[in-house]
Amino acid sequence: MTGYLVPSLCGQTYLYGSHADASVSSRIVTALTMHIDPTFLTQALAEAMTRFPQISVGLVESDERRTFIPVSADVPVFRVGEPMPQDFSDSRLNGYLFRVSYCHKHLYVDYHRALADEVGMMAFVKALVLRYLELSGFPVRTDGSVKLLSSEYFKAEGEDPMLRMEDAYSSKPVWFMDAKAVSPQTDDTDSEEVVQVRIPLNKLKKDYLDLPVIPVTYVAPFLSHAIHEAVCGTMEPGEYVVASVQINLRPYYPSASLRPYHTPVFLAYNRNLSDYPYSTVLMSQKKLLEAQLKNDTLAYSAQRKIADIDKALESSVTLAERDAAFEHLQNALRRRSTYDICRIGNVILPESMQRLVTEFYPVIPSSGRTVSVSVSTFKGELAVTVSGRKLPYHVCLRLVDLLQENDIEAYVADHFYFSPLVMK
Repeated sequence: MTGYLVPSLCGQTYLYGSHADASVSSRIVTALTMHIDPTFLTQALAEAMTRFPQISVGLVESDERRTFIPVSADVPVFRVGEPMPQDFSDSRLNGYLFRVSYCHKHLYVDYHRALADEVGMMAFVKALVLRYLELSGFPVRTDGSVKLLSSEYFKAEGEDPMLRMEDAYSSKPVWFMDAKAVSPQTDDTDSEEVVQVRIPLNKLKKDYLDLPVIPVTYVAPFLSHAIHEAVCGTMEPGEYVVASVQINLRPYYPSASLRPYHTPVFLAYNRNLSDYPYSTVLMSQKKLLEAQLKNDTLAYSAQRKIADIDKALESSVTLAERDAAFEHLQNALRRRSTYDICRIGNVILPESMQRLVTEFYPVIPSSGRTVSVSVSTFKGELAVTVSGRKLPYHVCLRLVDLLQENDIEAYVADHFYFSPLVMK
C-alpha cells in the first residue's frame, strides 16, 4: 500500500472521536489582484492532483479503522454564494477531502486536517496558485520557494515524519508547567467568527524584532491577557489562561513531508499585566517558551503526544471503540489549554508571483477551545488570525489596545464568519 494512504499519527486525531465536529477542517485564504476564472482554476486543480497524490485521496472505513483511497474524479470548483457542500460526505465533492471555492478575487481551500497541517497545505495551495497564474497568462516563475506542478513527486512528501520522533533523544524541559487551564464554555454553533489583527513589521521596535520566535513571544502575553479579562469571571482558584503553542517541527527535525508534523508546548499566563510591568511578563513568558523549544525538549513533547495517540489506538479494536478512545483523548487535550496558537512563519513567494497575491493565510477553527490563532508573516506584516465561536472580536479589540499601549502599531484588518466543513 502507498504510504500516504495510511493516516499519519497526528492525522488520526482528526479521523476518530468527534470526527463530525467542525474542528476537522481548516481553511487557506488567498487573495489575488485579479478576479478568478473558474476555467483556469479547474485546469490547475486537475494538474495538481497528479503532482500531489497525497492530497488526491478520499476516505473509506471498515469495521476497525478509517483509511485513505486514491480519487481520480474531476475536482469541483464552487462559487461562494451558491449552494455548495457543507460536509465531506457530500457527493458533490467527488470523494475528495477538500473543497475549493472562490468569490471575486478570493480563493478558499477548506481541507480535512488529517491530510496535511497548515504548513503542508499552504505548500499545495502556493503551487496551485502559481499554475493558475501561468494558465491565466501572467508572467510568473518560481525561484524554488514554490513547487512546480510539472516537478517530480518525492516519496518523502507523503511520509509520516512523526514516526521518526519516537526514537529522537528527548529530555523533559527544566521549566515544564502542567498548569490547570481555564476552559470557558463556548457557543454551540458550527459558525466561526474570524478576526484578523495586523502588525506592520517595519514599524516594530528593534527590541521586539530581536526576540526569538517573534510572533509568539510578544503576541501571546497580550492575547492571554485579553482572554483573561474576558473569562476571569468563570475562573476557579488555581486556573490559568494556557496557550497551546503548536510548533512546526520541520525547522528542528527537517522533513519534506506535507503531512501533519507538529507538537504542542504549553505557555501558562502566570504573570498578569495588571500586576507586573509588561517587560517582566514578556521575560517570564519568553523563558517559559524557550525552555521548551530546544530539540530534545521538543522531542519530549512530541513523544508525549505520540504516547497519547498510541494509547488510544491500543485500547481500541472496533471502529466504535476507536471513536470512543479518541473522543476521550480529544477531551483531555482540550482541558490542557485555553486556546491554540499556531506559528506559520514567513509566507514566501517569488517576486513575480508576490505582486499578484495580496493575502495568504490560514484560518484554524477553535476546536472547542476559547479561540484558535494562527500567526503568519506576509508582505512585511504580521497577521494574527483569531477564530472562535464566542469571543474573537472582543478579544481582538482588546489585543489591539494592549499592543498600541506598548508601542506596537496594530489594527483590525478583517472580520467575517464562515462554517467549516464537517464529517457526517
